[in-house]
Amino acid sequence: QGHHLLCRAKSNAVFYRIPTRPKHPKRGRPRRYGNRLHLPYLKYRDIVVENETLSVTDKIVRTKMCSEDVRLVVIRLRKKKSKPYQYFCLFTSDKQLPVADVIRHYKNRWQIETAFRDVKQNFGFGTCQLQKRESLNRHVQLSFIAASLTQLSFTDTATDAASQTEQAMPDVQTVLNTLGIHWYKPKYLTRGLMVAYLKRCFQQQYFSASNDPKQNLEKNLKIDEDTT
Repeated sequence: QGHHLLCRAKSNAVFYRIPTRPKHPKRGRPRRYGNRLHLPYLKYRDIVVENETLSVTDKIVRTKMCSEDVRLVVIRLRKKKSKPYQYFCLFTSDKQLPVADVIRHYKNRWQIETAFRDVKQNFGFGTCQLQKRESLNRHVQLSFIAASLTQLSFTDTATDAASQTEQAMPDVQTVLNTLGIHWYKPKYLTRGLMVAYLKRCFQQQYFSASNDPKQNLEKNLKIDEDTT
């Protein structure tokens, strides 16, 4: 009570129309589920959500996955005109929530899943072998703090023009060139690329050797000053 459900339905999920009351009801239990809902025969309309035009429809329906009536939001997608439509179904128990907010909330919810994946793969969250509750809580908090600091180090927080030129954040192509990656063309920097880039910069700054002995001596002195 006081909370609402919002999640994605599977591709084979079944939704039903709300049955209408007959004029002359018969004996027995009233019908709970109406006719089955067929997604291709619904009326779709175009809306704009975060500068993206989507073909959607919504309807109050019933499903066996929830004991209450839910609001179904269907997004119709098609990559090519020669391909059939694909249907992306979301349902929520909040019947007053606008369609655009339903889609926007689910997009924000999906970032939680990707955050758990990145923390498991790059920050030791998936290799934890602790057993005490206090130690587990510390490990979880430190893993997410490390992920947040990594994300913050690639976030441009400068306000004036001078700071922006001095603290220019590396773009995707710069990170790929530094790591020597030419077969992978991501649209944005993932946390895995961020961690690999920071490791490479740290190795080049403190552990790379040069042909100039004077430069190596200055680097060793800098390491001693940092440690002291």
